[in-house]
Amino acid sequence: MASLTLKGIYKIYSGEVKAVNDINLYIRDKEFVVFIGPSGCGKSTTLRMIAGLEEISQGELYIGDRLVNDVAPKDRDIAMVFQNYALYPHMSIYDNMAFGLRLRKVPKTEIDRRVKEASKILDIEHLLNRKPKALSGGQAQRVALGRAIVREPKVFLMDEPLSNLDAKLRVQMRTEIIKLHNRLQTTFIYVTHDQTEAMTMGSRIVVLKDGFMQQVDTPQNLYDFPDNKFVAGFLGSPQMNFIPCMLVEDGETLYADFGKGRVVIPEVKKKKFKDLTKYIGRQVIMGIRPEDIKNDEEYIEAHPEAQVKAVVDLVENLGAETYLYLNVDGLILTARVDPRCKLRADDKAVVAFNTTRLHFFDYETDETILNR
Repeated sequence: MASLTLKGIYKIYSGEVKAVNDINLYIRDKEFVVFIGPSGCGKSTTLRMIAGLEEISQGELYIGDRLVNDVAPKDRDIAMVFQNYALYPHMSIYDNMAFGLRLRKVPKTEIDRRVKEASKILDIEHLLNRKPKALSGGQAQRVALGRAIVREPKVFLMDEPLSNLDAKLRVQMRTEIIKLHNRLQTTFIYVTHDQTEAMTMGSRIVVLKDGFMQQVDTPQNLYDFPDNKFVAGFLGSPQMNFIPCMLVEDGETLYADFGKGRVVIPEVKKKKFKDLTKYIGRQVIMGIRPEDIKNDEEYIEAHPEAQVKAVVDLVENLGAETYLYLNVDGLILTARVDPRCKLRADDKAVVAFNTTRLHFFDYETDETILNR
């Protein structure tokens, strides 16, 4: 078991192209940390530097108390699971799982014990005599996990291991990996661009953009208290609505004014502004998640100060919920509402914002202007 420490880690390619910029991160022993971000954000490059497959341009990487910048991948006591499984097609599943141990001259009886134990954990005991071409995608992914487990490493690294699977199998394998982490009690570092995987699997999430760490926190804190507009928009499906607005104060009442819409900002939210006087009379970005735009009559009637008039552009019924695409003075907002909603395209509608759940960001820097 081991912790990891990344101190000022950079990856710089020729031409001074910085793929990873100043990553400072401490990953606790037995933690499940997920790296997430759009394509090209540096998440896989960071993982490969931890594995030793990419050279660190600058900074220090520790596994436990050991500096490993110049340690070969095979000597770092890590195991990596790749997106493409990388199984040897001419070998049986048993031999695929045992191969790395044989290279390390592990005794035959110990190899047999580890392979059979890992195959039992992953429910692939009946597959040990098959060749990879006889496996489904989910079975092949289990074998790739099993090959990592038999190593009994201090750290598991996983680079988008579920991206080649269909939607139903991804959900199943996601659950299996969470159970595996709970059972093995080992440090897991997992790279994905899928926010659902990140939110459901990670004890902490590292959000990356353009090689920079944007925020590191628990899934719920990232969702509830994003540090900037990018994090707010990246996590959540459908993504957060962003509304350019003016903060206007009338006596003791604070309003968010956006064209034909105007809502009162409640006192509990007003107190959270870092420097309210700086933003009075200035344009800011207001954020509201789709589930915080309400269309049920009881809520609307109880919150006249938060009502907004709209025209329904489009209705998407997903069975368990419905998405309303609302046109508010040319601005399209997405609301997640009850599936029995009666609204249809081109209907006029009144909705109400849950103003206690509003977010506000600086118009120029995109940084949050609220305290937690």
